[in-house]
Amino acid sequence: MIDGSFYTVQHINRKEHIMHFEKILIWMAAFASLTVMSFAQAVWVGQTNPLADSSLGKIQFVNSTEGWISEAHGKLLHTTNAGTNWTVVTPFPGDTVSSMTDPANSMWWADQAHGWKINWPGTGFGDAHGAVIHKTTDGGSTWEKIVISTASGDMGFQVQFVDDYNGWASIYNPAGSTFNTLRSTDGGNNWHPVGTGGIFYFVDTSNGWAIGTPKIYHTTNGGINWSPQYTDAAIGTGGFNAIQFTDLNHGWVVGDSGRILKTTDGGIHWTPMNNTGISSNFRSKGLFFLDANTGWIGSKIVNMPFSGDVGINLYTNNGGSTWTTQSFPGAYNSDNVWSIFFTDADHGWYTSDDGIIGHTTNGSATGVGAAAAHQTPRVFSLQQNYPDPFNPTTTIQFSIEKDGRAVVKVFDILGHRIATLYDNAAEAGKIYRVTMDGSKFASGVYFYTIESNDQRIAKKMMLLK
Repeated sequence: MIDGSFYTVQHINRKEHIMHFEKILIWMAAFASLTVMSFAQAVWVGQTNPLADSSLGKIQFVNSTEGWISEAHGKLLHTTNAGTNWTVVTPFPGDTVSSMTDPANSMWWADQAHGWKINWPGTGFGDAHGAVIHKTTDGGSTWEKIVISTASGDMGFQVQFVDDYNGWASIYNPAGSTFNTLRSTDGGNNWHPVGTGGIFYFVDTSNGWAIGTPKIYHTTNGGINWSPQYTDAAIGTGGFNAIQFTDLNHGWVVGDSGRILKTTDGGIHWTPMNNTGISSNFRSKGLFFLDANTGWIGSKIVNMPFSGDVGINLYTNNGGSTWTTQSFPGAYNSDNVWSIFFTDADHGWYTSDDGIIGHTTNGSATGVGAAAAHQTPRVFSLQQNYPDPFNPTTTIQFSIEKDGRAVVKVFDILGHRIATLYDNAAEAGKIYRVTMDGSKFASGVYFYTIESNDQRIAKKMMLLK
């Protein structure tokens, strides 16, 4: 969305002088609260955007060096060297389309090969007439176009996939402030309507959450039905801006008025984070967590009556028990962060207003020389699935010791392979999570394995319906 906030003073009489002075004191207090935060030593630098000041949205990496950024006019940026160089990709050069960059939800990659970008036909907000999805199954070498709406005023808004086949898309129409949510089970070729909860985030084919200020909603049937879980009476002016879950239990929501919420039980309870050091004058829009403990939140003071708005990243490595603040240098310190992505605890990127791409190689820093203490150990491991027993879905976490191909398979009690959950390149030291959906299988004991670099681990799990 377009941030239209500004501050002007016209014809100030004595009473208005007093009110103006009181506002300045409030903003000075807000700025002072920022300056006493614990500023970490993470260093963020700018990378070159070949589209200059073109508006950029979601950023996502498919491995440690290859990444994508969505752009406002149907284009994408692509890198294969961690952002040292970004190239412009235009899936359909003859099309005139636009897409949302704030919020940054218009692109998703399930893996290195499968990606989707949602747009609307038209030159901008006043010329929207439908929704179209650009899809690739070969890492962006070729693209398909799927039209999901031709209605006047409709704007392709959000897309997300949990694997190569199962995904959701939403269409927004500003005339009635309405959302329509669609689901695909064949990789985006065909879509059918489901219920609507707002800006969504799914962790598997069944479980998803959505934000629709002031409520947070939950679905357990792939979006067919949504139930309100939480109503935030303290949101004040503005609303929720971003949501993410790292598993079925741990999730985060950020928004205006300094609101940062956390759940550790799948949204049954949401806890406001009051220890971040930011005040109600902050607006948060960028959000990314690697796991239940390690994450970053992009935030910014808004409506300041003087130049020099301050943009920051909040960082935690203990699930929000404590926070440190990573400041942006020089020309980047007024950034409104739209999207954040980290491939591990140190290597991260963000996009922000004015087409800025930021990059760090010590994103876990909490002081000079602290980065090495947060390196993920390079071990070959297969964790016990969670939950166990499960019905119908469960999450499996694994990592490998050396870069290479990893394969995760599921077998029944007779040794018949019933599913392959992962078969792709993997990076040493990176934590991977896959979801097993047992809705089509009978109750009983199953086995799951990981194989990589001539190493193999097997574990058992129970499906209990």
